[in-house]
Amino acid sequence: MSERTMQASFVSESATAESLQYGPVAVPQPGAGEVLIRVRAASLDRVDSYLRRGTHGMAVRTPTVLGRDMAGTVVALGPGVTGITEGDEVVALGRGTHAEFAVAPALHTLPRPADWTDAQAAALPTAGRTAYDAVANLARVRPGETVLVIAAGGAVGTFAVQYARALGARVLATAGSADKRDAAVRLGAETAFDHYADDLVERLTEQTAGAGVEVVIESAGGELWTALQSVLARGGRMVTCGVTAGARANIHLGKLMVNGWRIHGIGRPGPAEVAAHLRDSLALSRSIARRPVVDRVYALSDASAAHDQLESSQFFGRIVLAPAAQ
Repeated sequence: MSERTMQASFVSESATAESLQYGPVAVPQPGAGEVLIRVRAASLDRVDSYLRRGTHGMAVRTPTVLGRDMAGTVVALGPGVTGITEGDEVVALGRGTHAEFAVAPALHTLPRPADWTDAQAAALPTAGRTAYDAVANLARVRPGETVLVIAAGGAVGTFAVQYARALGARVLATAGSADKRDAAVRLGAETAFDHYADDLVERLTEQTAGAGVEVVIESAGGELWTALQSVLARGGRMVTCGVTAGARANIHLGKLMVNGWRIHGIGRPGPAEVAAHLRDSLALSRSIARRPVVDRVYALSDASAAHDQLESSQFFGRIVLAPAAQ
């Protein structure tokens, strides 16, 4: 009996910038506690770019199908799966999602909201759960606090703006272009600043009347950390969940000690925690009647162009792949 195949976007043996391929690979089979999903949409993450290039300390055994987030239809159940049936329309956090079929743990598979498109649903899992964990669990944002969201045009940033606002915070944002700053304000930020500007600290200080911000949610890293330490209030909390601008930063230990800051990395929670974050982020998005922000949907066969757009940072929200252009 011949092996069943599907079309997929995958990293070939070189793991370089030019290594992304499109073609037939074997259809995966769900193991115990897993489901097989016919993928309708799958989002593209910065981690996919790092894995493709072999940068940021990341590497994969090749050939490997990239992708973690997806929306689609359950077509098969692995042993021990309950509460899910074939034909269910779902959103899931799995593996190898840049393909026509992909596997996900049943624990990380949730019903897709009926009023969301597949592309919108596929934008949620990694970015939504990360933003929820950062804003609600690690920073513990409280009503009336001022929250600064760095890189509000990114996938995590768009969710963080919405979630912090939903929890009653005053939200300030940064983004690298005027269009992104305008879009961040439409999402709920009071105002947005250029994080590349030399006067960023001065403008944030003026905006907060010298008080600074209680919370920073940042997904950039690099030299921007120096500026952020100048606007973080006493007892402030900073959560970092990205290193797009660099993985090294200077921390003023004296200020950290005197001001009693709490600095959190987003971490790598276990399966049960991830499931809880997924459920909570989906529920919060539903409660505030906000759908995930999708910048553009590419056909799966055009994944290379999607990667190019991702690496150019010319997007707001999520870039999504689909087996057929939508």
